[in-house]
Parts: sequence; C-alpha cells; structure tokens
Amino acid sequence: MYRAKSEDGQSTEILSFLLSNKMSHVRWLPHQTEDEHFFVTGSWGERVNTVRLWNLVYDELGGDDETGVPLSPKLTAEFGVTGDIVGLEFIDDKLLASVTSEGTLSVLDLNRESTLSCDFTHKYNMHDLHMFNGNRSVCTSVSAFNQYITTGGEDGCVNIVAADAGQVVRTIRDTENSSSIQCITFIYPDLVMTGRQYGLIDCYDTRDDQSKPVFSVETCYEGDRGLNKPTCMNYFPRNKQIVVIGLESGPIIMWDIRKPYGASLLCGGHEHSVTDIQFAKEEQNFMLSTDMGGRLTQWTLNGSAARVEDFIESRRPRLSEFKPINTVDMNLRYMLCGGDSEMLYMLELEE
Repeated sequence: MYRAKSEDGQSTEILSFLLSNKMSHVRWLPHQTEDEHFFVTGSWGERVNTVRLWNLVYDELGGDDETGVPLSPKLTAEFGVTGDIVGLEFIDDKLLASVTSEGTLSVLDLNRESTLSCDFTHKYNMHDLHMFNGNRSVCTSVSAFNQYITTGGEDGCVNIVAADAGQVVRTIRDTENSSSIQCITFIYPDLVMTGRQYGLIDCYDTRDDQSKPVFSVETCYEGDRGLNKPTCMNYFPRNKQIVVIGLESGPIIMWDIRKPYGASLLCGGHEHSVTDIQFAKEEQNFMLSTDMGGRLTQWTLNGSAARVEDFIESRRPRLSEFKPINTVDMNLRYMLCGGDSEMLYMLELEE
C-alpha cells in the first residue's frame, strides 16, 4: 500500500496489488455483506486468458498498518478462455457472463459457501455467436438483464440469449446500420442500446421483428466522425432513462432517452478514450469513469434532477496511471480499477 496525492492535491489512501496480468474487466460480486470482499477480473493479451475470482482478506503476515486495512487479494477460483475477455457482467447474484474476442460466451455459476469462501463452476459455453460471411466474427460487448444476456459483435448484430437455457432467442440484424458494434447495454427487457463504430447510437425494441431501431442518434461532431465513436455505455440504475456514453476522443455524453433528439449534456472529464463507466448500485449518487490515458474520475450526481443538464454536481479526479485503466467498479465503500499496468487499485469512495 502507498499514500498518494490525487490530482486535486488532496491526500488519499490507495491500496495497490500486483495481479500479474493485464485487466480488461473488474467487477464486485453483487449484494455482498460488509464482511464479504469478493470480486472477479478478466484478462487480455495472454496466451490463455482467465476469469478469476478473488477475495480481499486480511494479510496475517503483513500485520496491521496505520490505515487499519491490512488487506490482500487471495485467488479462490479461475477459468481459462481462448481470446481476450472483452465483456464480464453478472446476470444475477450467482451467474456470471463472460465473452471473448473469439466470439465465445461462457456462463459461470458462483457458489458462495460463506463470507470467507466462494468459488465457481463452469455452466456452459456458446461458440461462434457472431459470424460474417461464414467466418467467425469478434464479439465486442455484453450486457445482462433479468436472466437474459445480450451480445454485440463486429458483424453488427445483436444476439439475445436466455441465460438458463443457453440458447439464442433473438438476433437483431440491422441491414441498414450494419457497422461494428462497439458497446451495448440492456436497459429494460424490451430495450437494447448499441454504440456503433461510426458514431451512431441505435435503440432497439426486442419485441419488434423488423430489426429496425426505434431511433438512431449521432454521437459525432460534424466533420469529426473518425474521433467520436462510442467506446462504452451505461445507465443510471435509479433513473434508467439517463444513459451515459463514453467517446473515443474523451468526452462523456449524458442523455435522456425519453427525449432522444433533444439536447444532451457533454462532460469533459477525460482527454483520452473513455474505457469504462460504472454507477453506484445502491442509494449513492456516484459515477466512475476511466480512460486510456490512465485517469480515474469520480462524479457526484444529483439523482433527483429533473433535467439532464442538472444531473452532475461535481467531478473529482482520483487516480492517474502511466498506462491505460480499462475497468472500474464500486461497492458501497470502495472502488476497484485496473488495466494494462497489471496493478489493481482500491480507493475509498468520498463525497
């Protein structure tokens, strides 16, 4: 552990752990008690990449230090895959979905025996989810909602998978907007949003057999399409109509989907491509974002704001790394982030 100065000059405690692989994703297990500290990571860039399950435990050898938090990550289970892990999301408290650049969806079943013991078993694989002209296409993203999994791919298609059966129940093949899907989010059982390579956000009604978007909007500035493709997407859990989209050039768009062609809020918290955006899961009004330049930013939100323009109260840079930070997540007290430096960082959420 080391003490560092944040970019705003305030002293902050940062716990750092060397995990010895490049992280593409980190996610806390949902609905943990105060005594549980389990999280999962996904790697990229290895010959065999892994989904790993960790437990933050007290380090008996390290002893208590001045912070009173002698924690260290203990590996409790791992699952190897071929290709980079490009998506990692929980379906519910027990099931975890992982997708790879080889187009494989893997579902893992977590067994939480106690506050100190947890592992997972492999439930099933689905291969070649995305195909183009008879060839395997890269899977780029995954999102889950209410026992359904949706994946996006370079073939421009969206697959909706029933998690319990491991079967594709719907494929959205939009022939008019067929460019590569960069990011995806499953907001409601009947509403899926995709961010496409050329700066287009499409919203699909899964009940519509026509595979045409309900609406499409552009994220690009006029004449600057090559630099403003969407890279990540999420929604505010307490107000699902508020969607946020990170762009390759650094800005974050905050947008009310009830007014799809209305004004949106453009936030300038990053100067490099945004890699991940996550919201607090409970009653806290926090948003976290990371970028390719190695910056982690914490945003304080006004969850009761009537207009999207009033949604952000403040932002605060929390960490600067010398390599990309690819992923971030938070529980009620702590945030975890990691990336290409092979280091995992843990910081305390602060008002």
